[in-house]
Amino acid sequence: MNIQEQRQRRNLMVMLSTPLLGGLSACGGGGSSDDSSTLLQALRAAPETPAAAAPARMPRPDTRRGITAIVVSADGNSVGVAHTDGRVLLLDAEGRELRTLAAAGSPMAAGLVFGGDGRLLVSVSRNSVAQGWNVETGTREFTLSGHEQGLRAIASNADGSVVATGGEESRVLVWDGRTGLLRRVLLGASDFINGLAVSPDGSQVASADASGSVLVWSTASGLRRHTLRGHSDEASAVAFSPDGRWIASAASDGRLLIWDAASGRLLQTLVGPGSPLCSVGFDASGSLLAAGGQGGRVLVWDTARRSIAADLAGSASAVNAVAFDRRGRRRLFAGNEDSQLLSWTLNARHTG
Repeated sequence: MNIQEQRQRRNLMVMLSTPLLGGLSACGGGGSSDDSSTLLQALRAAPETPAAAAPARMPRPDTRRGITAIVVSADGNSVGVAHTDGRVLLLDAEGRELRTLAAAGSPMAAGLVFGGDGRLLVSVSRNSVAQGWNVETGTREFTLSGHEQGLRAIASNADGSVVATGGEESRVLVWDGRTGLLRRVLLGASDFINGLAVSPDGSQVASADASGSVLVWSTASGLRRHTLRGHSDEASAVAFSPDGRWIASAASDGRLLIWDAASGRLLQTLVGPGSPLCSVGFDASGSLLAAGGQGGRVLVWDTARRSIAADLAGSASAVNAVAFDRRGRRRLFAGNEDSQLLSWTLNARHTG
């Protein structure tokens, strides 16, 4: 074990069993004031280590507008949409609004996931907390606190049991999506976290950061497995394939890279639309990969043929979010800076 791994392991041993600050009383989490104090002390101690030192400046502010995130429930019946004006909406599969979970005027909603087997919708915001709502009742059930800076990204695994959060600090926090307990503090990033992904089985977390790197950690040990370098500008988004074998990363350099998750080897370099990429996502089969860019186009690649399957127009502004229907119906959603929710159903011509 090298010096960096020893330092990471020592920091993790301080924090592993510490419960969630602020509590998750409705879901069996939470702790005493002593527990919260211990968590704060541990989290504030982490940036003192070189591996977790906060960056001195923000290379590029988070200037997103409109829709920042789209997530589709596992059954395909619900769609969550987050906005920079603070709104978090729950829609049906046809895009009709079911309820507003957070109203306009709230802190910027920067990311969104379904958690707890789809029972919860969890968003992160610029006020450094994550909030979870019951999708059936619309009531807020918990607040996840622990970050010291504004958040930019949240991700979960397939069943929502593992949730990762990150943003304008160099740490990633990993939570139990069912109980709200803090499980891991992942160290080693050298810059702000723009995007996160959790492998379908919850065993790995990947981050896309402002330095252009993609980092991959083991959630079991909390140790870093890979540092993937291939982008020449800020990495903006990252996604695991549905089988967990691949990692796709998108960046401001306009390129989409596909990596082998086990070895960290670069497998493919896909040419983008000629403008910075903002979002990325696989379909349910892993055969299609979509990315949205600042130019307003959404490109869909056939991952087996390494060719563009569809070039989708319709947006006059940057596409901040893309998400496929998770039931394999080849329906693709996109959200842009004009707060428009777009959708397409890809047919045989697109899917080969």
